[in-house]
Amino acid sequence: MRRSFILFAAAFLLAGCNGAEPAAVAPSSSLPPSSAPTAGGSWMDGFCGSLIDFAKIGDFKMPDVEQGDVAGARKAMDEAFGVFAPGFDNAVTGLKGLGQAPSAEAENARKSIVDALTPIRDQVVAAKAKLDAAPKDDKTAAAEAAVSFQRIGSDINDMPDPFQQLETNASLKTLAAQAPNCKKLPS
Repeated sequence: MRRSFILFAAAFLLAGCNGAEPAAVAPSSSLPPSSAPTAGGSWMDGFCGSLIDFAKIGDFKMPDVEQGDVAGARKAMDEAFGVFAPGFDNAVTGLKGLGQAPSAEAENARKSIVDALTPIRDQVVAAKAKLDAAPKDDKTAAAEAAVSFQRIGSDINDMPDPFQQLETNASLKTLAAQAPNCKKLPS
C-alpha cells in the first residue's frame, strides 16, 4: 500500500474534534475447487483478509468541523475512531488468529505487522473507550480525543508500510497472487 495516511489530526486539532465504533473481521473468500489456492495461498488469503479494514484507514478523510462546534467535533471523532478502531483491531486479531504460516518469510511478515500495529491499536482502543465514556457535550473529552488522534496519526506515519512486503518479497507476492483478498488491498 502506498502510504496515503494524512496527518489530518493537526488541522483537526485547530478545528477542535472527536469519535469511534467497532466492526467485524473480514472473512476470507472461498473459490471453486478448480481454482482453489494452495495451502499457502489460503493462509495468505486470510492474511490479506485481516488487513482489508486496516487498508480503509488510508482512504479516510476527516470531516470538516467549525471551530467551537463541540457536537460537530464529537461526531467527526466518532467517525474517525469508527474507521481506525476496527481497522487496527481486525488486523491485529485476524493476523494473530492465522494458523501456521507457509514459510518463515510469511511468518516474519505477519510478526512484523502485528508488532507494528499492536501498540497503535491499543492507543486507538483506549482513546475510543475514553471518548465513549464521556458525555456527548464534553468539550474537554473532544479536545483530549483530538490530541490522542494526532499522536496516533504521527505513530501511523512513523510505522513501516505493512503492505510493502507483499509487493517486494517474491515468495509472498506469489502467494498473494493466489489469494482473492489480496486483490482487495491497495497496490
